[in-house]
Amino acid sequence: MAPRTTSLHTNSDVQTPSPTSFSFINSCGADAQIDLGYGDILSQFVVSRDLFTILLINARSLINKISELRTLLLVAKPTVALITESWCSSSVLDVHIGIDDYTVHRANRDCKRGGGCLIYIHNSFVVSKVEDETMNNVPDSLWVVLHGDKYKLLIGCVYRAPSATKETDALLAKSFAHASSFSANYKIIAGDFNLPEVNWLTSSGPQRFDELLATIDCYGWQQHVQTPTRGDNILDLVFCHDTIPVSTYVGNRFSSSDHRMVLCSLPFSPLNTGNKQDSGSTICRSYKYTDWGLVQELIRLCQWDDYFTTDSLEALVTLFYRNVTLCLDTVAPNKIVKLSRHRTEYIPRAHRNKLRKLKKQYYSTKDISLLLSIHESLESIKRLRSQKDLDEELTALESTSKVYNLTALLKKRMQSAREIPYLLHDKVIYNEPATICELFSDWFANFSLETHMPGETAPLTISSLESIVFTNQLIVQAIKSLKPSTSTGPDGLASIIFKNSGCDIPLLLLKFFSISMDTGTYPSEWKTSFIIPHYKSGDRANVRNYRPINITPVISRIMEKVVKDQLSDYLIREDLVTRSQHGFLKNRSCVTCHFDFFNCITSNREARKLVVVLYFDISRAFDMVSHSILFEKLYSCGIRNPLLNWLKSFLSNRVQITKVGSVLSHPRQISSGVVQGSVLGPLLFTVYINSICKCFTSGKPFLYADDLKVVYSCYTHELSDMVTKIHLELSSLATWCAESCLNFNIDKCGWICIGNSKLDLTLEINGRKLAKLNSVVDLGIRYSSNLTFAEQTDYARRKTRRLIGCITRNFFCCETRVLLYKVCVRPILEYCPFILSGLRQNDKLKLEGVQRQFTSRTLGLESGLEYHERCVRLRLEPLWKRRLKLNLIFYYKLTNLLLHSSEPITKPTAVISYNLRNHHNLAAIEHCQTYVRYNFFLNKFSVIWNRLPANVRDANTLPVFISSVTRLLKDDNALIRLTLTPSFSPYIDILSCLNV
Repeated sequence: MAPRTTSLHTNSDVQTPSPTSFSFINSCGADAQIDLGYGDILSQFVVSRDLFTILLINARSLINKISELRTLLLVAKPTVALITESWCSSSVLDVHIGIDDYTVHRANRDCKRGGGCLIYIHNSFVVSKVEDETMNNVPDSLWVVLHGDKYKLLIGCVYRAPSATKETDALLAKSFAHASSFSANYKIIAGDFNLPEVNWLTSSGPQRFDELLATIDCYGWQQHVQTPTRGDNILDLVFCHDTIPVSTYVGNRFSSSDHRMVLCSLPFSPLNTGNKQDSGSTICRSYKYTDWGLVQELIRLCQWDDYFTTDSLEALVTLFYRNVTLCLDTVAPNKIVKLSRHRTEYIPRAHRNKLRKLKKQYYSTKDISLLLSIHESLESIKRLRSQKDLDEELTALESTSKVYNLTALLKKRMQSAREIPYLLHDKVIYNEPATICELFSDWFANFSLETHMPGETAPLTISSLESIVFTNQLIVQAIKSLKPSTSTGPDGLASIIFKNSGCDIPLLLLKFFSISMDTGTYPSEWKTSFIIPHYKSGDRANVRNYRPINITPVISRIMEKVVKDQLSDYLIREDLVTRSQHGFLKNRSCVTCHFDFFNCITSNREARKLVVVLYFDISRAFDMVSHSILFEKLYSCGIRNPLLNWLKSFLSNRVQITKVGSVLSHPRQISSGVVQGSVLGPLLFTVYINSICKCFTSGKPFLYADDLKVVYSCYTHELSDMVTKIHLELSSLATWCAESCLNFNIDKCGWICIGNSKLDLTLEINGRKLAKLNSVVDLGIRYSSNLTFAEQTDYARRKTRRLIGCITRNFFCCETRVLLYKVCVRPILEYCPFILSGLRQNDKLKLEGVQRQFTSRTLGLESGLEYHERCVRLRLEPLWKRRLKLNLIFYYKLTNLLLHSSEPITKPTAVISYNLRNHHNLAAIEHCQTYVRYNFFLNKFSVIWNRLPANVRDANTLPVFISSVTRLLKDDNALIRLTLTPSFSPYIDILSCLNV
């Protein structure tokens, strides 16, 4: 094929970003100019030029568009181009669709018009076609393996016709399952799947796709196209396994096709993955074989006379670290460990040498029998890996901290791409670890506060808190609350040292902490913290999508725990924290915030009122705290010296160092903000933001740290008056934020109307309009204006199915799987159980179906056991039964004031009843007129509460109540009475699930 001359230029007559035109010599020799409109996607290719790029195109007949594709590939130079609906049959020769510098692979459709797939792969790769019956059985699919210099990549191109049968979807599901275990470093499946009914954010859709979606989730695949590719539908999809794209961009349509092109950029180079580069070394201690009894003896034998006679904080710091370090150097000396980013499994040296010899012999002799030897050697390596994994699992399972060790092992085996191989900054891609680290450091330190002199704040109380009392018992309790980790902070000490070094450490810390508090001085050695970038959401190549997490010294966290407990007790006792605040205080949590919020919403809807909820997001709230304003607020709360000076010392002159892998950035001085990741930081922010609630007199605010939402309600004829009040309070809120040096991220703020989804309001803050929201993600709960929580069900089901798939693939012992299910999976299914009790019947069955699927996969279908029998075998309770128990406990806590509520729930009292033996502590039943209130937790569980035996309701303490309820729920007859399930029903598990 003769090469074509190509040039790129822009139409100068168009003022807006214009489509790109290509000039080339056509086959007749005439100069032709085609305006392809590909400027947008070409600009993305420029940005991603150093990455592995995959271009996905639905061609709808390629043969008459081949010139445009040749031009596009010649200019853009993607690594791989996937073409669906090529409409190519065997009558179309390779010469008709060939492109310079690319090898074409094809799956024709000869039986009828349409369909067909092509894969164009750059000639720099060695490519082999996959000969696998399971994958090749999928109609209109093509599977190849790319052999790079240091990696192997499986690529599947699939066209699923709109009229695909159940049998086709079953074959497609099997191919996803099979491809997940294919021997390749990375796996990509992309194409036109024609699934417009599927919501890929929640992985939910019509019931006929349940098997396919469950397989995709359970086997660890992730779909990354989130923008419509044809009309308003997402039809062209990219699924990844063992890798996460740097970006997935949806561009303009290809020629006359009605589908948009998709560009997926993967985080490795087309020629070199970068995954096997030496990422440096680090100095650390190994505590695997540490004799902690010896450590305790060595600490006791150290010279501590000067330590207990000095009153100098600096001398105490020096002596403590010197003695502890000397002891550790004796039993667990520092050693240099070389870090590696190898994603592939390690092969023992003997097996590597054997494989090299066999490979050499085969290439020299071409002896086919050597291939069998190579295969046997690879199988032997596979068995060794499986045995090693099993040994690791059994060791963790038999350890005293088996929950901690098994969850750590799960994280290790999840194979999620935690590295940050690339960052996109100012349209330039950076892949050097040191540069990436500095970019993060610049972003995390890139904030400035306007100089603001705080006005004199009126005292909020006549009481005061001047100091913190430290005792040996309080320090022991703080140490016990630490997780036994070997990870070190900036001072080089890990929490496992404090937990295992005996009873002398708390006595040493008692002296240390007391002097620090009495002098109002926070040790300067503790003021340096490591910053770890923590991914939030969105594009992983954008530094703005990461939040800083501070790694502070463990010894500082121990002291902060004692300070926080006494400081928070004082603030609550003196009623200095608004009842609307639910964050980081005793008996307050996300669950209590949700309960108060939905109790308010459903009560107003029961009164037939419209409800408008405003959601606010404060930009970098913890980083923007002004120290001078915070200290003034602490003083107004009665915080006095030396505690106030200690808090000032705690926040002043701090230094942060960003850490990415083993690479450290230059230190950055921090002059504002509270420390994210510290123990005291969130509590100090709570004090700082406390007065924000004074901005609202008509609206009812709900706070969880910096997450603010405000509820307004009114009758329909009062709507205009309510809007006026909202505007006034938004103005007051803007003023408060300006005075407090905080700013809103308006793009993440918005409002939703419950009761009239068609209501359209114009609400502004700081001159910018608040967006109307169709659905909300609020403190881990997803919902829309109809309050059915279907979005939450789909999200929880998708997330848990992925976790279950990872657990069952990577762990062998039944006991391990059940334990990890209880610790990592079940809490997701049981988050906010009072909300789950009001789900629709179909959604309750979906949640129960997750555990049903887990028990089936764990015991195997051949067990022939029913669901409740499998639960008994695995010592699991059905989710509906646990939900019933958790909600009864929650109801008990609410009515006995063991949980915080802005409007405390009235405790059940004696109610006159004809059943004199069961009339104590009956709850009043609310007569509801609306379904949303009738179905709310308080109404539903007031009825169930009254069905409990009197001796259970009369429990004096929470432990007594829990044990009584646990015994009660083991009685089938009691369960039938509580859930009103017919005793003769063969579907008692299902019906009980629907009732609770």
